[in-house]
Amino acid sequence: MATFVPGVAGLALRSSGGTNSARYCYAVWLCHLVKAAEGGLPIRFKTVAELGPGDSLGTGLASMLTGADHYLALDAKPHASSGSNIATFEELVQLFSAEAAIPGHDEFPNLQPLPTSLEFPRHILTPEILGATLQPDRLDAIRRTLQGENGGRVSVRYLAPWDNASILEPEVVDLAFSQAVLEHVEDIGTVYRALYRWLKPGAVMSHAIDFKSHGLTRSWYGHWTLSDLQWFFVKGRRVYLINREPQSSHLAEIEGAGFEIITSTPTLQAPVPRSLLSPRFSRLTDDDLRISSVFLQARKPATRAELN
Repeated sequence: MATFVPGVAGLALRSSGGTNSARYCYAVWLCHLVKAAEGGLPIRFKTVAELGPGDSLGTGLASMLTGADHYLALDAKPHASSGSNIATFEELVQLFSAEAAIPGHDEFPNLQPLPTSLEFPRHILTPEILGATLQPDRLDAIRRTLQGENGGRVSVRYLAPWDNASILEPEVVDLAFSQAVLEHVEDIGTVYRALYRWLKPGAVMSHAIDFKSHGLTRSWYGHWTLSDLQWFFVKGRRVYLINREPQSSHLAEIEGAGFEIITSTPTLQAPVPRSLLSPRFSRLTDDDLRISSVFLQARKPATRAELN
């Protein structure tokens, strides 16, 4: 209710709610990378795009330390600061140099997706690969681009706000990913169509999506029991909160955009009684009523024949 007071809604947007923790960013990136390998998907990426990096570009910087030359950070509002990102980068260099184990649920309880093993993935990031990606001159180039200088063969582009698909050239991205972001996007169809435009043929997107109420209600599914009027007052004048879209909506939009879903790993709960739902959510599938989050990876068809 306070966000209806002039000026308060703007204060609510000063922070994304994200994290500057290098260990968290390290864990998120390695989880996406290892899960891609487990799903038989590509694991070498020249250009990586992240949706909703929030307060830190650390996860994208982790992708650069494992081989990506170009990182595109796309956010709804500018949140990240260059000073904190440089500090995060230096911590990430130490973590990769030490081949540290992937932090698990004991450190980050809500982290998903966890790979089968939390050991450092030496089968993916071999000594030869790390020797190349952690070369001192390459690290210096990344530092320069973080400071707004010319990084030569590497680059970081921070695009905030991005409001339409034309902000990037078509077919330039090898991997697009997000971590607990797509539940906050009002028009998920527009986002998935933009991702399809940006990804190269055969390229991959990888997303962890949280369908829970984010603490707005006592139950994880309470946002689906509220009427539109009740939700209006819960949301207030905040530009974004959560979109209340279930898994079935995301799957439909992903396939409608032209993607092939490769992996979909849900987190299951006890079924939600349909009698508790508001009329707007009576359409939820039986799966929706059990799935509180999902990790999914999808691929853009590589050839015109696959499209047909």
